[in-house]
Amino acid sequence: MSSSVPLYAPVHSMLRVIALVAVLIAVALPPGTAAPPTGGATEGGAESLHQQIDALLEEHVGVTTPGAMVAVVGPEGPLLTKTGGWADPLSRTPLTPTSRTPVASVSKVVTSLTALRLHHEGLLDLDADVRDRVPVIDRRGPAAAGPVTGRHLLTHHSGLSEPLLIHPALPDPPPADLQGVLEQNPPVLAHPADTGLHYSPLQAHTMLGAMIEDATGTPFDQAAADRVLRPVGAETAGFDSASAEGDVALMTRDGQQWSATPWPAVPEAPAAMLTWSLQDASALLNALVAEHGPLPAPVVEEATTVAVRPAHGGGGHTQVLFENWRHGVPVLEHAGANGLAWLALVPEAGIGVFAAVTTEDPEAAEFTTAVLETVADWSARTGRAERAPMPVGGLPTITPPWAVPLDPADPSGVHQERLFGAQGPELLLRSATGQSTVARDGEDMIMGERRLTPSDTPGRWCDDEGCLAAVAAPNGAVTVLRSDRAMLQQTLSPAPWWADQRFVLAAVAGTVLAAAVVLCDALQAWWRRRRGAEPAPAVFRPLAVAWTLMSLALVAATAALPLSVLTAPSVGWIRADGPAIWGLRLLTLAQVMVGVAWVLQAASRWQRLAHRRRMLVPLALVLGGAMTAVLISWALPPL
Repeated sequence: MSSSVPLYAPVHSMLRVIALVAVLIAVALPPGTAAPPTGGATEGGAESLHQQIDALLEEHVGVTTPGAMVAVVGPEGPLLTKTGGWADPLSRTPLTPTSRTPVASVSKVVTSLTALRLHHEGLLDLDADVRDRVPVIDRRGPAAAGPVTGRHLLTHHSGLSEPLLIHPALPDPPPADLQGVLEQNPPVLAHPADTGLHYSPLQAHTMLGAMIEDATGTPFDQAAADRVLRPVGAETAGFDSASAEGDVALMTRDGQQWSATPWPAVPEAPAAMLTWSLQDASALLNALVAEHGPLPAPVVEEATTVAVRPAHGGGGHTQVLFENWRHGVPVLEHAGANGLAWLALVPEAGIGVFAAVTTEDPEAAEFTTAVLETVADWSARTGRAERAPMPVGGLPTITPPWAVPLDPADPSGVHQERLFGAQGPELLLRSATGQSTVARDGEDMIMGERRLTPSDTPGRWCDDEGCLAAVAAPNGAVTVLRSDRAMLQQTLSPAPWWADQRFVLAAVAGTVLAAAVVLCDALQAWWRRRRGAEPAPAVFRPLAVAWTLMSLALVAATAALPLSVLTAPSVGWIRADGPAIWGLRLLTLAQVMVGVAWVLQAASRWQRLAHRRRMLVPLALVLGGAMTAVLISWALPPL
């Protein structure tokens, strides 16, 4: 049972020495600290930035999050360093600039910088095929199985297929190195490289981490410390998941209380296990914006220059950070855990910003996002950066030398986002939430209620919401790209017939209708027997009832599995080999066997059936086959 503390915690005990009236005024406020700014922080309009950040802290700390931290850094050092609230409200530990906090996928920034530095030192070849370096399963056909390099991994263009919610259990004891982690759960290459940006939550940077270990002969966390963290001055940062006194304990809101929700330990440390303080974040940001920082200039240049931009003309990637626009200002950024943490640069202004909260609750992500928006807007208002919003027709596609140029294609058809797995329980969510149908109308493309018109770039159609494009891989497969979608949702693949939303809905609706008919028929037969009458001959009512009820139970259970993770108060996964998954597979097998038994009974009793019932048998076979095909696709191991 988790410990808890009231949500609106009192101020730090040091304040209790002041007058009683002041205590009563301050009692609802959490503790806060603000390091004095350096390098002329109060000049050039910085006062307004301080005021805006203070207002955001006051709005969110103690309401949406127990604590929050912000650093804004310029070439000469910190412009603003602020914390507010608790590092751990259960133990009444205040949040300070030295409190270490997990930053989830911001870990990838350090991993990417480490890989780039090793490449420029000649120890790691990022242009070599990674299939020769790490365990990987390549399920692409011969025509699509081109090289996959470290550059593809850095920019999320590798073609990996990675389940979002289902992962294998941690081995006990865990593997000694990242090569062993990948052998336990080999990454799967399922799509042609270069076809689109699709974010890899864990595996791409774990592959890079294994290559880093091989190149340096040291554990990954040591290599990252030696090449990046210690040189920039991030002295307390690390990937070892060790905790120390004063570190952040993540919380979730439970009514009027905070309850602990520890960050889950995952073996894919290079992708998700960095823990650091506000001071560490400031040190790294300063190294990226300073004119002569501690990181080699080629590394900083690659980290801050957009290397690849998809054919949709929206945001691209630098090999470290994602390209975006906030208040019309170009920024480079990387999020952790949907906004638990953000690290960003305003390149033109020479400004870096880090913001984090101490909870995974979605409402708190409004704070970190608002900080980025505020800093970008402030940079423009003070003349440090110019507003250069995304053009309506998108920006030019950037195809780097290490990528294969792809021809434009016709985006017409039914396509699905790669957000969720292509089979297994996640496929239900892919069909239900990630499907787009594109149809051609003359020169325009129709997608839902949207009409997209041709842009000046061949193979790209745009409207006020964004742009749509499609590219053809060497094997002829068409990938649709959308600039109006996030990094996990912007790349779409053709929907197979068994996963097409229309087919799935028809199968489920037909099964519900069949269940109603079968149950009514069974009840009628039972009632006739009670009255001493003989019911009309049927194929085999118990089997029909069992099949329809099992099918509906499987639909409900399959939906409940991923939803249980998505609605959980903290980050978690479904065990790929756990009882829930195996229960789903065994029930699906039973449903198939009952269906086969019913078909055999229908064949043996065909002559006894009335003409009306004979006419229903083919319909039942089609409906049953459709529903069974869908359920089997939901029960197969994830791709």
